[in-house]
Amino acid sequence: MSERQHRRWSWWVAKGAVAMATLAAFSLALTVLLAWRALDGAADVVIRGDGEALTGAVIVDLWQTQWPVTSESLAVMLAKHKAEGLRYVALVDGRDHHVLAESGTAAIARPFELPGEVDRRGRSVRLVDALARLYARPGASQRFPAQRPYLVVELEPPVMDQLQNDLTWISVVAAVAALVLVGFAFAWSTTMSRLSAFQQQAESERRLVALGRATSVLAHELRNPIAALKGHAQLLQEDLSGPAQGKAERVVDLAARLERLTTVLLDFVREAPLDVHAVTPAHLVERALPTLPAERVRVDLSGAPDVLEVDGERLRLALRNIIQNALQASEGRAEPVEVRIHKRARDAVIEVRDHGPGLAPGALVHMFDPFVTTKAKGTGLGLSIARRIVEQHGGTLTGETHGEGGALFRIVLPTRQKAESPA
Repeated sequence: MSERQHRRWSWWVAKGAVAMATLAAFSLALTVLLAWRALDGAADVVIRGDGEALTGAVIVDLWQTQWPVTSESLAVMLAKHKAEGLRYVALVDGRDHHVLAESGTAAIARPFELPGEVDRRGRSVRLVDALARLYARPGASQRFPAQRPYLVVELEPPVMDQLQNDLTWISVVAAVAALVLVGFAFAWSTTMSRLSAFQQQAESERRLVALGRATSVLAHELRNPIAALKGHAQLLQEDLSGPAQGKAERVVDLAARLERLTTVLLDFVREAPLDVHAVTPAHLVERALPTLPAERVRVDLSGAPDVLEVDGERLRLALRNIIQNALQASEGRAEPVEVRIHKRARDAVIEVRDHGPGLAPGALVHMFDPFVTTKAKGTGLGLSIARRIVEQHGGTLTGETHGEGGALFRIVLPTRQKAESPA
């Protein structure tokens, strides 16, 4: 599988999981919505069944009650049928619709509906009955008033509470399941993205190791011939004069450049164990500056620790590479490169700041990659070597553009137990 196909496959695996989880969550939500609508439809059937049964029981009580019916009589009926969900009962005049007697608290605001209507508000239901069953009984016309009042009852069917509670639990479980699905999908997506990044990094490191081995062999093989070429060119330069001597000098310069390049390549692939010992910050900086224009560097050691437990030779090389880059970025500017060593909590921090143009946008992504450089004659290994050395010490090397301009490189090293005496 090619790298492009691998990236595409990783993208589909990561994003497809989120899409599937979102679809599943939507399906759960739709299922709950349909269940609520089904409950709403079933509620009407339950209400009419329970309401009709309860209204019939109240009508039986009215037949057995002494007329005219009073609020106290209705209160007795209300208490009798409270367990069945009865919450309000009233007799209403059939002509002007004023209340003749009532008991309980009405949850649904007036006016009352016409007989035969059902009004539902949340858990409360109002039924209006014309008392036709009451007046249809033998002798009802002599016993009951001629204005024929109608009956109003409000109830809260107990079965509705149970249905709503069950559906509420279903909704909660569905919501939790949807959140778990989506959360799992995002976790899966993140994991796959990281796995893809780790695989790419592993592949890059594998190639880098292979490149390092090849570079090491090449540098070792070239070192002796280049040294011999340089030595003979120097001897030839001493024996010649005039224009020929200038040409020999050119050969010496090129040989010296090749020699420096092989040294840099060997530094890059160096894998020997660290030689850790106590080094004073002043000694470390002093060892890093001999081949650099020290007059263009300002050093601040006022907050530095007494000693650093490091491989002095390797850390010197890392610091030299960073300072050299800073000097090149600040070329032609009056402000010196600033080197500051100080303590921060349990870490030792080395900062190198220049006053150049700062880091280019997007440069942080590949800034420490080997063989990446913006200089015409650079190898692109200086910062790679520096970062490799710092990471061998268990530290970090980062770069950023300073808020007041220029680039700032920061080495953070974990402090170690101090040795008895500094180097």
